[in-house]
Amino acid sequence: MSTFNKAVVKQFLEAAQAGDTATTKQLLHPDVRVIEADSLPFGGIVTGFDGFSRLVRQVFTTFAETAVTVQEYLADGDSVVVLATMTGKSKASGESFRMPIAEIWRLREGRIVEIQPFYHDTQKINAMAKAP
Repeated sequence: MSTFNKAVVKQFLEAAQAGDTATTKQLLHPDVRVIEADSLPFGGIVTGFDGFSRLVRQVFTTFAETAVTVQEYLADGDSVVVLATMTGKSKASGESFRMPIAEIWRLREGRIVEIQPFYHDTQKINAMAKAP
């Protein structure tokens, strides 16, 4: 199961990067939860595809040229951990950033039910989002 789940997460990330909304919607469980650190400008818990879509729009409103480059997928049972590097540019300050992130993905019956990212430096994200 873990190999299959790893493939689902990889397919989701590739579809998201390509702007393939139909595939991302198909791979997300209708009750998916995304849990972001409360301290972030886009922090909190969002649910469902609509909540996920709002969160993505909010991130892209805050940052430009955002990309996630995956270094490794680790899977066990219904969980997949993605180790990656996130890059982008603050729309407020123009400052570029590059930081390691880890994401925990949980799946049920071949669909993504939860995503929880962990950013290496949430203070830097906040500062760049709020820069004058």
